[in-house]
Amino acid sequence: MKLLLVDAMNVIRRIYEAIPSEDSPEKAQACVTSSLSSMRRALDLHHASHVCVVFDHGAKNWRHELYDKYKANRKPMPEHLRNVLPTIKDELSKIGIRCFDIEGFEADDVIAALSQKWTSDNRGFVVILSTDKDFYSIMSDQIVIYDHFKSEWRDEAYVIDKFGVKPSQMADFLALTGDTSDNIPGVEKIGKKTAAELLRIHGNLDRIIGNSDKVSGQVGANLRKGIEMAKLSRQLVLFKTDMHLGLTWRMLDTRTTINKKSEIKL
Repeated sequence: MKLLLVDAMNVIRRIYEAIPSEDSPEKAQACVTSSLSSMRRALDLHHASHVCVVFDHGAKNWRHELYDKYKANRKPMPEHLRNVLPTIKDELSKIGIRCFDIEGFEADDVIAALSQKWTSDNRGFVVILSTDKDFYSIMSDQIVIYDHFKSEWRDEAYVIDKFGVKPSQMADFLALTGDTSDNIPGVEKIGKKTAAELLRIHGNLDRIIGNSDKVSGQVGANLRKGIEMAKLSRQLVLFKTDMHLGLTWRMLDTRTTINKKSEIKL
């Protein structure tokens, strides 16, 4: 069996931004059409037995409580786009595809929780449809990432080539470098090459911190100064998966829920 998890806003917002026009109801409606077409293409391509389209709840979540500047650099969602999100959800629901979100958590957390539950139940493979690099940290033989826009799989070789670290080291890598897209601070003046080299030598962030007094030069000084920020940043990039999901696998089973005779209204 195969579980397809769609990072909804990752897909929808990229589609919206790619439409070459100013924010308007017409642009939002074009995004609805393209987003639903993309969802249909994903269903046809991946042939998953179970599907869930996961949305952010929209309000502040536990990361904002931990760090009030989290995502503070993000532009607010355009009002016209926000207004059409219910239409996308309704159209997916009509053919039996469940859309889901949990208050207080991001879609990333929910996707990670569903992935871990699925694999721990030995139910088969998980395909995560997203371009979010945070998911590389949970990549495994059973959990795979697909870039829907480039039609490319993301595997361990890709992560090593692009970042210089293994998927299991990605959270620690981002804790060191920070992530401007989410306004995660990281350690000041620790760049990607330095972070990758530190992880190559020490293996993980805890060992880097434990040996920080042995790291020489300006890198060592920056590291020792930024230890608390590194710890905070790692908390921000890790997934919280202990929420109550309130779902059963049967609810996501397209073999019993999807209306194969119905087409998404475009």
